[in-house]
Amino acid sequence: MLDSKTAQKIADEVMNSLGYNINVMNKNAIIIGSGIVERIGTFHETAMQTIRDCAIYEVTEEDAAKLQGVKAGINMPIVSKDGKVLGAVGITGKPDEVRNIGKLVKMTAELIIEQEESMNQFYRHRNDKELFVTMLLSDSPGMSSEEMKRWGHRMGYDMELPRAACIISIKGRPNTGGYERLLDRIKRSKSHSKQDLSVVMSAGYILVFKKLDQTEPWRIEQTLRDYQEHVLEHLDKDDQQAIRFFVGDYHAGINGYRKSYEDAAAMYHSISLPQDTALFFSHRRLTEGFYNQMETEARERVLDPYIRLLEDSFGKGVMDAVLTMKHLLENGFRYEQTANEMFLHKNTVIFRKKKVDQCLEIDPKGNMNDLLLMWLIICRYLDQIKE
Repeated sequence: MLDSKTAQKIADEVMNSLGYNINVMNKNAIIIGSGIVERIGTFHETAMQTIRDCAIYEVTEEDAAKLQGVKAGINMPIVSKDGKVLGAVGITGKPDEVRNIGKLVKMTAELIIEQEESMNQFYRHRNDKELFVTMLLSDSPGMSSEEMKRWGHRMGYDMELPRAACIISIKGRPNTGGYERLLDRIKRSKSHSKQDLSVVMSAGYILVFKKLDQTEPWRIEQTLRDYQEHVLEHLDKDDQQAIRFFVGDYHAGINGYRKSYEDAAAMYHSISLPQDTALFFSHRRLTEGFYNQMETEARERVLDPYIRLLEDSFGKGVMDAVLTMKHLLENGFRYEQTANEMFLHKNTVIFRKKKVDQCLEIDPKGNMNDLLLMWLIICRYLDQIKE
């Protein structure tokens, strides 16, 4: 398509490079781009012949005096890759002087149009994909699963393939600035296939629905570990150290995309995750998943009384106690490792753990139900702090 904006771009770029005045006409032979503003919007008679015959026409000064809206020069058809005549481009000047650069001008005009069309196609595809993902994540998209599958197919995605949601974020990068360039780098990874549906989300991260060959949890882990490894190869050192991946479970069907995304988003928003870990899997965070599924009434009724006990027992030190238990549970009750991570003495960790056990009357190390309860108490306390 040849519009006035592209036509003026052609005129400006050719004139700046070659110094000759350029007129660009649409398929109706109306000048829509020119170095002479007064000529824009006027009819060019020779251009009409050029467009009609798809041929080059030269105009001498004597010829120009007999024609409407025409000056001496050469007029050439602008032809698209599929052979359609889009318009014409004319060079003002004596034909003998401008004839040698005519092919260059015609080629430049057609190249600029091709580039503009490629960019327009890119932005149309990106906007269509962003809208498509928005609909996938909606509780009520207003379209059937079959309609969604057909929409995906038109964009080149086989929606029957299994995928898992993966949120990719950079610590310290709270908005979308720079994520377009990051996604471009990610797409260069040999593990990122054309069936990986990826967009930059306005929330300030990248969302990739990663195609899976197999859907067992351990297979998902292997696929995403390979993906992470290859993505890191295309990042600079700072981004390598700050990037994090949050992977949701696989859920079948079109509605499964939203569920998988919700799994990943819950981890992304969690403040109870280890800060020194870069790759998280929803099926490895079942306790938090269970906590997120609890109704507010159940959280208040079951967990809040335990938190009040901790607050009464530890006072202003309740946060230290909760974080100590969190690290201790994550480290499998290895006291020395926990102490090193928290820059504490080992005896301090032991003391806090014993005090929590006595306060809550639980034994998370020796009783699986108490272990689950302790994790839920930690999730609830950190959730309240976040709020």
